[in-house]
Amino acid sequence: MISIPSIRRELTSDLLGRHIYLFGPGSITSEILRRLAEAGAQEGTVVLSATEGVRLDAAALFRPQLAIGAVPLFSAVATLALLEAIGHDDLVVTPKWPDQVTVDGVLAARSVVETAPAGERASYVILGAEIDVRALEAASRAPIDWNVTSPAFLNAPDKWATTYPPPGPAPWGGGNPVPSAGAGGGKSGGTVCGLGRR
Repeated sequence: MISIPSIRRELTSDLLGRHIYLFGPGSITSEILRRLAEAGAQEGTVVLSATEGVRLDAAALFRPQLAIGAVPLFSAVATLALLEAIGHDDLVVTPKWPDQVTVDGVLAARSVVETAPAGERASYVILGAEIDVRALEAASRAPIDWNVTSPAFLNAPDKWATTYPPPGPAPWGGGNPVPSAGAGGGKSGGTVCGLGRR
């Protein structure tokens, strides 16, 4: 069961988790957060939802100073965060760009991105995750502690987002394989335009 106090104890992010909302099973976190964003919610607001033993959903609100055309590259932060949150030494965790993550070849999670324009810039960007609990636990051969995995996902976007935009014309390395990711150093690989070795 998700516990907001337990999640807060694991957060290292200076931005995400200022406000955390937990909704019941079947809630679409990105849609809920979109309504909150349009009502003026603060950057760093998080919405969580869990269906016990089936699915975990999370969405985080950013208000970056981004041109609309830069949002697709910025949105890769969500997939990178998933790699770090669910990866560990015993799993082969691989991005299937732009928005899926497989574990030992099985689709286990996908990232979700929503934005709204304000002229030529983004009013906000929502980065979210949908994690297939059964697929991930089957690959891990063990139950997952969602009060550890949830903050791991929330801590990672803060780190990646603060590196954007990196200097130079080829952000994050220009399409080379992404670095190994995972909370415990799990193996991963894959490419995406603008992402590379660090």
